[in-house]
Formats: sequence, C-alpha cells, structure tokens
Amino acid sequence: MGRAAPYFLLQRLFLRQSFDLGGAEQTMDSDENQLAGQHIENDLVITAEKISVTDIFDANAYAHDPKRDFMNWAVIDSGAFDYAADSWGYSYGVAGELNQDWWTLRLGLFDLSRVPNDTALVHGFGQYELVGEGEERHTLLGHDGKAKLLLFVNRGRMGSYAGALALATAAHPDTAAVRKPASRPGGALNLDQGLSDALGGFLRFS
Repeated sequence: MGRAAPYFLLQRLFLRQSFDLGGAEQTMDSDENQLAGQHIENDLVITAEKISVTDIFDANAYAHDPKRDFMNWAVIDSGAFDYAADSWGYSYGVAGELNQDWWTLRLGLFDLSRVPNDTALVHGFGQYELVGEGEERHTLLGHDGKAKLLLFVNRGRMGSYAGALALATAAHPDTAAVRKPASRPGGALNLDQGLSDALGGFLRFS
C-alpha cells in the first residue's frame, strides 16, 4: 500500500504460549516466527494478537512462502481461502493448536477488515472469521507427507455480485452499494508429499 509520506506499519506482534502434554522431546530449529529450542512432541500452543492467518493455517511444504517455494501466486495459498486480513495480509486474533503424535487440530478467530481489502481492521470481532484445520502426518516410502482439511466461515458486511447486478442502474455495478450482514463459508484440501531427498509434490483443492 503506497503512500506519499513515510509511515510505520506493525506487521506482527504476538504472544505464543506452549503447554506440554507429554511425549518425546524434540529439537526445534530457528525459523520465521519461531525460536530454536527443545519442546515436547504433544502440546497445546496458543497464539494471540497480530499475525497473518496463513502463519498458522493452510501451510504447505512446497507452496506457501513466495520467497523460497514453488513460484506461482495462484497456489501459494488455497485459492478459495478468503482469510481475514487488512490490505497487507495481517489481522488481530487468537489461535490454538493441539499437537498429538501424527495429527494436529487448529482453531482460530480473527478480525475482518472494515470493508474488503481495507487498511483498517474491525476491533472486537464485530466482523470476524472462524477457521479450523485438521492435519494428518505420515511417511510414505521413507518420505514425509501431510494431508490437511481446512474449513472457515466469514461473518461481516458483504456485497454480492448478483445483488449489485440486480440493483445496477449504470454501466458499472458496485457491490459496496449492496453490502449487508452475511456469512460466507469455504473449505480447502491441502496435500504435500516428499518423493525423494530433492523432490516433492503438492496438491490444493478449494
């Protein structure tokens, strides 16, 4: 979002707390939004405040980070995943992750922007997104893979193209003229599988 004068933008500021639930001790490497250290395999992780929804949900080993993964913006995230965000892709919210052996369950609640793709977010969840994701981890022919099912619903002031066309009295229908409280659900299937030490594949359906 360009402006004529310099400005400050806080992208992420969050608190993350982990509660150990038993299991083997594992080494966690330093990474984006993650400090290196030891952690227990089975745990409950709570993350709250300002983040990107895709920091936690809809991740894929081969198509998620445009700086280093498969270079195609059409599949960096699931195409139909209309995740809560301001113009820069961030939101206020809270998420919980329950990690157990071969599976993980994630749930989150996030603020929507005041109007679609706006720089300002609604505060206090007056307009919101509920999102949940189940993840299964496996090994196939000696290589790691994951399967994820994501479901979400957005609740806010929305305008439909059909409504705008029905109201249109000019050449350019405007969805802003027909916004009203509404819900929009969606889902995504997200698979990634290692095929060799240097090759892997992925599939997204949403």
